[in-house]
Formats: sequence, C-alpha cells, structure tokens
Amino acid sequence: MAFELKANESVRKGIRRILRKQMDAALKHLATSSKRSRDEAVHEARKCFKKIRAVLRLVRPEIGEKRFCDENIRFRDAGRPLTQVRDAKIFIETLDQVTKHFKEPLAGRSFLDVRHVLQENLRAVRKQVLDKQNALAVVAEAVRHARESVKIWVDLPDRWSSMGQGLEDVYCQAREAHGAATADPTVEKLHEWRKQAKYLHYQLQVLRSLWPERMKGLANEADQMGKLLGDDHDLATLRQELTEDQRFGDESDREVLFALIDRRRVELEQEAMVLGQRFFQDSPRDIARRIKGYWKTWRSEAKLERSEELHLARG
Repeated sequence: MAFELKANESVRKGIRRILRKQMDAALKHLATSSKRSRDEAVHEARKCFKKIRAVLRLVRPEIGEKRFCDENIRFRDAGRPLTQVRDAKIFIETLDQVTKHFKEPLAGRSFLDVRHVLQENLRAVRKQVLDKQNALAVVAEAVRHARESVKIWVDLPDRWSSMGQGLEDVYCQAREAHGAATADPTVEKLHEWRKQAKYLHYQLQVLRSLWPERMKGLANEADQMGKLLGDDHDLATLRQELTEDQRFGDESDREVLFALIDRRRVELEQEAMVLGQRFFQDSPRDIARRIKGYWKTWRSEAKLERSEELHLARG
C-alpha cells in the first residue's frame, strides 16, 4: 500500500507519505555501489520520478501552477542525467525483443554486429555518466533537497476536490493525445499519448483503494497502453540511432532490421489504438464523477468502521 491512499489518513497525510516513499525508494536505488546493479538503479530511480510527477499532476490545481511547475521541473531535471544510460541500455533490449519476436522469419539471422556496437556504446555511456560525472550521487543530492521541502507545499484540504480536478485533467490530456495520435501517428504524438497514459496509470494506482477491483482494472488498462506505446517509442528511437550512427556497418542487415522494426511498430500501434478507443469512451467529466462516487462511498465506510471501533473500545 506504499503507493496508494489509506482509508485512515487525510489527503494531505497520504500524498505526503506517497511522495516521501518514492523519494526514499529513489535514494535507496541511487545509493547502490555495485556496478552490476547500476542499470537497475537507473531504471528504478527514473520510475520513482515518473510516479512523483504523476502525483504532482493529481494535486496540480490545488497546489497552484507555480508550485507545480517548480516541483515538476525539479524532478524532470533530476532524472535527466540518467536518461542517456537508460536509452543506451534499452537499445540492446529492444533489439533483442524485435529479433525474438521475428525469430522464425529471420531463420537464424542474429544482428550480432549491431548488438556489439550497442554494447560498446552502453559501456562508454556508463563510464561517462556514472563514473566520470558521478550521476547517481548528483541525482541523489537533488532528491534529498526535494524531500526536505515536501512538508512546506503539500498542505491539501481533506476532500475529493484536492485530487478530482487533477485526475480529470490528466484523463482529458491522455484522451486528446490518443485522438491526435490516431489521426496522425507521428513518433512525437504517439510518445505524448504514452506519457499521459503513464501519468494516468500512476494516478489510478494512488486511488486504487477506493474500489480495488474497479480501480485495478482501469490502472491495468492504462498501464498496458503505456507499455505498448513505450515499446513502440523504443523501436522508433532505435531505428533513429541505427540511421544516424554509421558504425553499424552492414547496410543489408540494417535494411532488414528497419523492415522488422517498422512491421513491429504497426502491430503495437494497432493494438494500442484498439485499447485506447475502448478505454477513452467515457468523457473526462463522467470518469471523474464516477471515481468521486467511489471516493464518497470509501470515506463513508471508513468513517463507519472507525465509529464502530470506538464504540467497541468504550464497551
């Protein structure tokens, strides 16, 4: 329950707890001393920052635009030194996934030369970013400063409106991004849809306890959208890397790989479009109103349980 609200806490207390837990988790990952686990530390720390930025969007209307922008930029910039490492690692994983997916048509073709160059690139990036720039320590220091300020700005009224408008806004942005990407599926528009879907997924996780079965289903669908679109974006960036970097040698291998990437992207985008069309059937107002109903029922039940416990204690 570390990343969801609890029935026995106020909105202010719950949001503060969630934010601090994510910052503490990021600091724990960033403190790793093992070279083997640094890639995992980068991945997990960046995920913590994304969760924090999703929570910021959940309470954005309540905390005000200036505070939101300041804190959002703080965590966006905190994760940037790690992005290059993440991208270098994901290039290899994406290559492996696309060749595995098309294993039979490839008939043993492995693209080992391409993989070797990507591995060399990852080693160089690790050395530059993690060793020379000491990025893990630099990012950790930024997180420690951010953690100290949470109590100052997270002062939220204990009511649904502290989060309801933020949820409605992100759902609306994700819905609009889906429409824009459906009409014109450029890399940029698909990536924007993916970002908004991930924010929405994390926000629904925060609210999961309102009605676990229903909210888990919604969160899982948003997560699946994000994963499909994330895989699509990774393929697009790998293709760009192979196009721009002349070290990858054999042109025939690259042409085959480009064809496979393009084919796989079509599959992923079609699956995401179908899921998105179903997921975004409700208007932003309707989805927010429905979840507000879950909130009211959840809070009423929690209040009744506390009254019964108090009555029994008085005996």
